[in-house]
Amino acid sequence: MDFATAKAVIDGIQGPFRIQLAGGEPLLNFDLVKRIYAYAKQQRKKVLLALQTNGTLLTPGIAKELKEMNISVGVSLDGPPEVNEQLRGKTGEVIRGIKYLAEYGINVNLTCVISVHNIGYLPLLVDYAFYLGNVKGIGLDLLRKTGNALENAVPEASPDEISHYLTEAYQRTKYFYQKTGRHIVIREIASARKRLERGIAAHGYCLAAVGKAAVVLPNGQVYPCGSLAGRPAYLMGQITEPLKCRGIPLPNNYFPLCETCSYGKICSRGCPARAIINNEDTCFSLQDCAVRKTAFQIVEKEKRFTK
Repeated sequence: MDFATAKAVIDGIQGPFRIQLAGGEPLLNFDLVKRIYAYAKQQRKKVLLALQTNGTLLTPGIAKELKEMNISVGVSLDGPPEVNEQLRGKTGEVIRGIKYLAEYGINVNLTCVISVHNIGYLPLLVDYAFYLGNVKGIGLDLLRKTGNALENAVPEASPDEISHYLTEAYQRTKYFYQKTGRHIVIREIASARKRLERGIAAHGYCLAAVGKAAVVLPNGQVYPCGSLAGRPAYLMGQITEPLKCRGIPLPNNYFPLCETCSYGKICSRGCPARAIINNEDTCFSLQDCAVRKTAFQIVEKEKRFTK
């Protein structure tokens, strides 16, 4: 992406906003990251910057600059080192990068894509996150049948596996908290706790699902979600012509089971972009259901235990 395109994004921002810098790999274009920060600050825009990286290009110098710019960082890691090495590779570089961030006091969130190959190692990922020292949370993404996953026909984890190992992973976070006071948050369980405590009404899975997000590509094309980039049916327009951009609602079809589920009124449902990519009729698969329902059950069981 060139600066003119990035500038058009910032110029179009009204009010508080969050920009997620992703790719590909955004650190391949770190000069642009710095220009985005400097321009947003110059224009006095209320913008929070976040960066999602595979971590392999992090250096002490980049870590220092990220700290100075107060950019939050997410790192992709699909399991403990031996598992991530099989699934993504370059694990040594990733771990080194996370440690560089730690040297500058930068906490990170890990993003783990769940498949049959790594679901059983989810509790060990919690252990490894604790060992790293600067991991504050882990988020789970269900497998999308695209890229390497499609080419290699990677199977999805089963609902029973997801439920079992998500519960075990949470037990590991509790163990570390009880022993040390350090808490590693599992995003999906934190979300379930918030929804149960506040009675938050069900709505779309993410901001893109409810029309409150846009993804801008290097060529200026705008899509509702990065996972749908390049699909003509979801092209919203060009960032250089914002008035001509059209809103595109994503499908909002749910399981009939949602109607009878005790969590149906507060559940965030599933990812519509994933459903489109995986050619599913509903954006709430059995795997989605296993993640959401297990998270709610963990929180409810914990509340009963502590009363």
